[in-house]
Amino acid sequence: MSDGCSFKPAQILVFTSLAALLLTLSLDNWTGDSISIIRWLVQVIPLLLFILPLLKSGLRAYQWLCFVILLYFLMGIQYLFSPIKQMSGIAITFFSVLLFCSNIFYIHKEQKLNATVRY
Repeated sequence: MSDGCSFKPAQILVFTSLAALLLTLSLDNWTGDSISIIRWLVQVIPLLLFILPLLKSGLRAYQWLCFVILLYFLMGIQYLFSPIKQMSGIAITFFSVLLFCSNIFYIHKEQKLNATVRY
């Protein structure tokens, strides 16, 4: 089983890409023409809710985060086709794909580790 205090490289990549996605969303909101705290909170709070469960290394939280990341991926793709937000779209799409892939990699490694520990 995984220890909540020790961080693995895949877990570090998950937190790094999560922080980068949060930073990108914040920069996109605060550097735009219309600054909206409500829109920023709606974009950021779903990701912030996952930080504590991810620190506890529960695989269920990583699995649910994969579903939530899909919404940010769709938002990034939508921004890609907007000439005004194209750079934000590239960054959001990149960091959401990176977060998704590192998440899947971590889940796969942890499940493999848990399967070898049981037998």
